[in-house]
Amino acid sequence: MKPAAFVDLAIKLSNSRQEAELRTSVSRAYYGAFHSARELMEECGIDFPTRDLLGADIHRKVRFCLANADHADAALVANRLNSLRQQRNSADYDLRTDRFTHSKNVRTVLPMAMEVINALDRCRNAQTFDVVREKVRDYARNVLRLPVKET
Repeated sequence: MKPAAFVDLAIKLSNSRQEAELRTSVSRAYYGAFHSARELMEECGIDFPTRDLLGADIHRKVRFCLANADHADAALVANRLNSLRQQRNSADYDLRTDRFTHSKNVRTVLPMAMEVINALDRCRNAQTFDVVREKVRDYARNVLRLPVKET
């Protein structure tokens, strides 16, 4: 499955009048962006242990790797992932808020998810990918102590 399929679903759900679907739209937008970023980390050779894949820690590790890649688009992705995660947490856990009862409020999240996917594509650009990859690998290996596959 391609991570962008989650964003496509988020767009569909954002047209609903049902609060549960609107909240789910926010959640799917985040996960589409997050899995796209994680995919880039794996392309860089970062090997997330299985225990990380199932916990909250991987979300932080992906963001930190990107924030320390010394690249404007990677930093943008890290920032947007943080914002999207906060929105997702609110949509999933704060059932008292009425912020997700109107589609116009939910639709502000969708452009951020698309922005993440587009910025990740720019990170993959042949002219910048080698630099991003090396910075991400160094941070993952030396700071986060993650296994990094040899290239």
